[in-house]
Amino acid sequence: MMKILSTREMLKKAQREGYAIPAFNIHNLETLEVVVETAAELKSPVILAGTPSTIEYAGGEFIVAMADAAAKKYNIPIAIHLDHFEVIDEIKHFVDLGFKSTMIDASHETFEENIEIVKKVVEYAHKYDATVEAELGRLGGQEDDLIVDEKDSKYTNPKQAKEFVEKTG
Repeated sequence: MMKILSTREMLKKAQREGYAIPAFNIHNLETLEVVVETAAELKSPVILAGTPSTIEYAGGEFIVAMADAAAKKYNIPIAIHLDHFEVIDEIKHFVDLGFKSTMIDASHETFEENIEIVKKVVEYAHKYDATVEAELGRLGGQEDDLIVDEKDSKYTNPKQAKEFVEKTG
């Protein structure tokens, strides 16, 4: 019987075997159901992502419980991901609840401060086998409540990305 997995486990297997894992932002029970039912029909693992407003609306405890029930019912690998979170204490709380993947967005901070924030999240999350994604640069547009004007957008510098990964783990 399946349970909620770490994205680390899922992505390493996909990399070894040469396939991709889709990630979808869900918003409530209905969107979670349609994503998981479709993934099950295709016999595909899936990553269910929730933005801060989604998690606030649906409730982290409910997302974890629904994802766990779906993994057991459909017997497919499911991971749940915190998407574009900015508050370390919120991330810790949801990792404690069972989220195994998080994206910390400290891209609005200086490069050095971004590194320090991400290091704190990595140190905590890795204790619980949770993966951490971080953001460098600023993509223009809107995602959830986050709006970046085109004039404030900038691409990630590959040299900085390498340094970032080395310093944050």
